Amino acid sequence: MKKTIAVFGLGQFGMSIVEELSKHDADVMAIDKDENKVKIASRFIPTVFIADSTDEKALRELDMQHVDHAIVAYGNNIQATILTTVILVEMGVKHLTVRVDNEYYIPVLKKLGAHEVISPQRMAGLGLANRLENESFVDYYSLGDNFSVVKVSINKDFEHRLISELNPRNTYGVNLILITRKTKTFAPKANDYIEPNDIIFVVGQTKDIEKFNKALNY
Repeated sequence: MKKTIAVFGLGQFGMSIVEELSKHDADVMAIDKDENKVKIASRFIPTVFIADSTDEKALRELDMQHVDHAIVAYGNNIQATILTTVILVEMGVKHLTVRVDNEYYIPVLKKLGAHEVISPQRMAGLGLANRLENESFVDYYSLGDNFSVVKVSINKDFEHRLISELNPRNTYGVNLILITRKTKTFAPKANDYIEPNDIIFVVGQTKDIEKFNKALNY
């Protein structure tokens, strides 16, 4: 059975979620009171609504109490964020993710019942800080609890090494999940090699990924 996901707030962040979810096997709904934003969302998904999410009656008419996952993506509109959160919690939405731009409100929204509160600005800041500190980090995605997915560039002077010889999981505590080599991306096996100019994707605690990176690029 398909998961039902509702996205409230169709700014740049919310719209990007809608566009990405449209590529997956899920029933996605997009809600905003701005008609123009709703029209844009309709290019990606068929189920869109012009509605004020701070109006409980409107949300009940849209049957939001049966949604599997709701995402409140207003960000800097904290009044709409809080009111929408309260209504969705009272309606019993199974999982509620809320975006805020001001971290001051994270504990407030958790106390109100949000299951997950994210701050894109903080996530972007963490990613930038890690990329600045490690020049071979192409991109950085925080997973919480000090875990992350890091996209690492292997330098041109690297001498190709067998993955089983490096043994990243047992030696460094990280998992090598993908390799991009020229135009091809694949999930590596123990008997594959890491080669110069590869792009690799590594999952683990950030400190462990840094150690693995140093073993490869220094």
